[in-house]
Amino acid sequence: MNNNKNYAYMRISTTKTTQKTDRQESTLKQYAIDNGFAIDEWYSDTITGATKAQNRPQYAQMKNTMREGDTLLVSDIDRLGRNADDVILEMKDLNARGIRVVALDVPYLNDWQKISDDSMYKMIVDIVVTLKAHMAQQEKEKIQARIMQGLNATREKGTKLGRPTADVPNGFEREYKRYKHGEYGKISATQFAKMMGIGRSTYYKYVDKIDKVN
Repeated sequence: MNNNKNYAYMRISTTKTTQKTDRQESTLKQYAIDNGFAIDEWYSDTITGATKAQNRPQYAQMKNTMREGDTLLVSDIDRLGRNADDVILEMKDLNARGIRVVALDVPYLNDWQKISDDSMYKMIVDIVVTLKAHMAQQEKEKIQARIMQGLNATREKGTKLGRPTADVPNGFEREYKRYKHGEYGKISATQFAKMMGIGRSTYYKYVDKIDKVN
């Protein structure tokens, strides 16, 4: 007797007050109907998208419940993590545990017949993870190039960068504002500091000075 279950996971951001799980739920229900199966359990988190998958209460509870042979359905693959790296880690972990992932926004990963084939599914996951990693690297390089352009422009004006000085470099303050407004995507403060070529302590000293002025 087959005791495998189909799980559905939804996530909405706390920063978008008008966002609901309705769209995700209806899309997943329709997919199940179209492919002749039922979704056994539903889980959802209302939490900022910047939160790692492992720190999402309902997601963590769901993973502890799931067993080998189960299937996880999401409307968008990015619901699995806070960024591309997090999504890749989750995909690899779920795959290693024998749990299939159906992501409706990803070609082939949304084909119920193909993912039911073990060999075909593993090949699809390998391709998805590879492409996701490539896209993540491209995004990081794009952000790095943009920051370096800002820093070079600041250096040309004679502003000293690197170790803490009496004043915050104009280049840092400008890029920091872009970072806070989400222009660099979902990267951590540590990642941003690294891209700026400064340490965490320097980053927080600059931020403290900016906050005091504002």
